[in-house]
Amino acid sequence: MRQRKVVNIITMVSISGVLCGTMAMVIVLSVFNGFDNIIHGLYQKVDADFKVELKTGTLFNVDNDFISGINNIDGVIFCSEILEQKLLAQYLDYQYVVEAKGVDENYIQVSNLHQNIVLGNYLDGTNNFVIVGNKVFNRLGLRVLDFENSLKLSFFKEEKMMDINSSMHTQSFYATGVFRTDVEIDETHLVLSVHDLRNFLKISRQCSSIEIKTDKNVNPSAIHASLMSFLGPDYIIKNRLEQRPFVHKMVRTEKIAVYMIFSFILIISMLSLIASLIVLLMEKQKDIDLLHSLGLTRQKIKYIFLLIGCSITVIGGVLGSFLGVFICFLQAQFKLIHLNTQIGIISAYPIKVNVVDILIIQIIVLCLGIITSFLVSKNNNFYLGY
Repeated sequence: MRQRKVVNIITMVSISGVLCGTMAMVIVLSVFNGFDNIIHGLYQKVDADFKVELKTGTLFNVDNDFISGINNIDGVIFCSEILEQKLLAQYLDYQYVVEAKGVDENYIQVSNLHQNIVLGNYLDGTNNFVIVGNKVFNRLGLRVLDFENSLKLSFFKEEKMMDINSSMHTQSFYATGVFRTDVEIDETHLVLSVHDLRNFLKISRQCSSIEIKTDKNVNPSAIHASLMSFLGPDYIIKNRLEQRPFVHKMVRTEKIAVYMIFSFILIISMLSLIASLIVLLMEKQKDIDLLHSLGLTRQKIKYIFLLIGCSITVIGGVLGSFLGVFICFLQAQFKLIHLNTQIGIISAYPIKVNVVDILIIQIIVLCLGIITSFLVSKNNNFYLGY
């Protein structure tokens, strides 16, 4: 009777170990997915559905036929001409290198940047007006619509000239608004009319990229193929993921690391399953004798204990998944656990439960349980004389 209690206790410990490991894996991956979802949402504010760039080189010429050809592709709603250039920004005694982004009037349809204006107004077509990222605004100590002290933007016309002052071209601009997106463009970018930037740089109708807004009801792969067919091999078309390769590669790498770490934790939790099966096999020696005398072969007896180990794993894995999903639901609904410091727009740990992750976790748990149970149950030392 005492031995039976010991077996039951060890079995419960085994189930609890698998349960806790599975539950922790579900919760951590759901929190990770929550942060990933927020990151995607932040970049969705500023990135277009597709971005066209030159494969080799920086600038390319565009004309009305080129733009009309893109707009006539099935699934393309709007496209915007983009010109980007690094400039030196100076306001009073402050200087800062910025990434100037020239956009046309369609940019408001392609990007949601206009929805993130926190001070002032978006571009209204007035010449020499710019909107700046909030961190650029703070670094330069800017004031909105300061017509007495202009924002001076400069670039070098000829890099090889010995006289730096004569090679620098400067023009005055005025900040009409400030945007905040909570991504890196807040501290690097200012946005102005592409016509103003072309006039400032003294270049013709050239672009560094074309940003495209597409119809969500049309297959993105079909739009990509049509763009490739129209533009030819000299251009590359980037979707949202390809526009931010480092960010998305980092997210994937971190997720793989989470899987590996918690798989290792689950392997450790399987030690209790090993202990449970060993004690069970030692205590059931008389029952094994009886089963053998009734005609069961050694392989079938091994199969019974393999099923017991798998059952413990399945019970722990399923209960752990349900409990993990339930805790995630509570966190998503009631924000029970808060971050120590508020990060941007979130104050509590975000949650997003992914069904695919749950299935992968179940497969990992089941595979570990089967391997562990097989290694213990196949040990012939528990079946001596059969």
